[in-house]
Amino acid sequence: MNLQLTDKIAIITGGTRGIGAGIARVLASEGVHLALAYRSDTERALQFTRELTAQYGIQAYAIQADVTIPKEVDTFYQKVLTLFPTVHILINNAAGGTPENIPMEDLTFDQWQACMNGCLSHVFTMSQAFIRECKKSAHGGHIVNVSAKAAFHSASHNKIPYATAKGAIATLTQRMANDLIEDDIFVNAIVPGYVLSNYYRDPESPQCKAKEKDLRIGWATPEDMGNITAFLCSPLSRQIIGAVIDCSGGTML
Repeated sequence: MNLQLTDKIAIITGGTRGIGAGIARVLASEGVHLALAYRSDTERALQFTRELTAQYGIQAYAIQADVTIPKEVDTFYQKVLTLFPTVHILINNAAGGTPENIPMEDLTFDQWQACMNGCLSHVFTMSQAFIRECKKSAHGGHIVNVSAKAAFHSASHNKIPYATAKGAIATLTQRMANDLIEDDIFVNAIVPGYVLSNYYRDPESPQCKAKEKDLRIGWATPEDMGNITAFLCSPLSRQIIGAVIDCSGGTML
């Protein structure tokens, strides 16, 4: 399908691995030029952008930034706008700072705050800068935020900070969509389920085997999330506004 995205310019946070990389591949295949924010592993990030450029003939740049730090968000956008004349798409995918298997009564406030910064606050700062650019250029835009199944349906324990942050992304998405549609800025969110990416890498690993009972149609790939995201960034999806789309393969039913 031609999604009418050729020569659009997209920012993807956490865009060089996992779900972010899958979204990048699909957008690149549609002719979208890319600015990918990454925090570590420079060689891997640069190699990924070289591969995208060679395979799809688009411009792709990896820009190192810790998007949880507002000053680095500002610097990141300054770099993007030296590489491209404007931006049309923002994918808020990055997530980090999640405490692992700590009961709520044992969480420190610093751990809570780290998760809010790593999973939620940068969605605000990245979106704020993007909105300013869209309004300045008066060309509209698309924002897709990445929430998580844990915010809505999960039997896992000790995920309160992560689930809270990802649930807040859903609310933020809907309120942004309501406020921004008059400026032709479309805001939606996806809710991935079990995706073979950073955490669940090997289907034969113990943590993947433990989740097989929950799968309805098998493991998702990062590109599965990319296909849905690309459609949401297309003018073909213009009737989808403020949606939080279940992409969990039936695991929330």
